[in-house]
Amino acid sequence: MFSWRITKYNPENRDEGGSYLDDKEWTCFSEVGTKVSEEEYLRTETDYINAITSFMEEMGLNKVYLNDLEIWSDEVVSQNSASFLQKMWTGKVVTLQEIRELAKLTLRNVIWCKLSYKKEFFVHFGYDYYMYIGAMKDCPSARKKIQATGLYVENVNSPY
Repeated sequence: MFSWRITKYNPENRDEGGSYLDDKEWTCFSEVGTKVSEEEYLRTETDYINAITSFMEEMGLNKVYLNDLEIWSDEVVSQNSASFLQKMWTGKVVTLQEIRELAKLTLRNVIWCKLSYKKEFFVHFGYDYYMYIGAMKDCPSARKKIQATGLYVENVNSPY
């Protein structure tokens, strides 16, 4: 299986151990208004979500399974997501629209989830705006499309 780390972090700003060195970089939704503008945050969030759908498109997938789901935050109410989350459970088949909402809520630290389709495709989310995607094929078109947005696609195995 191919595996990539998708981030907004330039790999040139990492040390030999892989640690990111730019401490001015924003890492989460709670920094909107302090370290990042709402406009930049929403653009970046959209790029991450579109990265998932780009890989799915190249893989020929229009659904995945919700493998893990944890609700981490009281932000469910402020994000108006309580009724949506009541319809989610581990093992559920989720559509593209549901994937977009799950990814948004995960990137905003409201929930944490893992998505996959059999042993052919996965999406894992890490801390500090890290996302990992794996696929049974290389997906060069998706990688190129994602890199064109300014995100970085690195060959890295998911730690999850």
